[in-house]
Amino acid sequence: MSSSNNVNRLRDHYQYVYTHKMNDIPIVNNKLEVEAVGFVDWGHDKSKSAAEVGVLITPWFMNIVLLPKESMKQEVRVGKTANILFPDGEYSFLTQLDEEFGVYLTCSLFSPMFEFKTQEQARGTAEAVMQQLLQTKKFRRVEKDGAIEVQRIKDEKILNQSVSRRDFLRGGSGVNRG
Repeated sequence: MSSSNNVNRLRDHYQYVYTHKMNDIPIVNNKLEVEAVGFVDWGHDKSKSAAEVGVLITPWFMNIVLLPKESMKQEVRVGKTANILFPDGEYSFLTQLDEEFGVYLTCSLFSPMFEFKTQEQARGTAEAVMQQLLQTKKFRRVEKDGAIEVQRIKDEKILNQSVSRRDFLRGGSGVNRG
């Protein structure tokens, strides 16, 4: 998946912020780096996408970011909350205006980032967020596999329970149904 100019500008902007403005800030996890993950076109405005959505990882936060394209920028009111509907449901985004970057929307996932020990762990989380947000086939398969595993465990418990002859003759399985 190739990054667009907007996504590259966003990443470069936050790389600059990290390098020049976040040096001695205690909420920075220096094991992590700035990375844009999973950005895809989103929404439609007259047969073209209205925005790009993905996850931005920095050493101090991880956010879902919605980067409006030109036609959407006029409609965005800075400082306001905008609810955006995705296949996974509705998410609240805060509109941001950065003098150096411009208008964009953010939905906070993590801040600070100390629970992530490696960049790979943060990236894996960001990829999973995007799969869930967009309800990709991979996400649905993982969810289905998880549900199958939960049912397998329940079935195994039922099969491993001993049932008295009296319960069996009364149609009981020995499983509490209350």
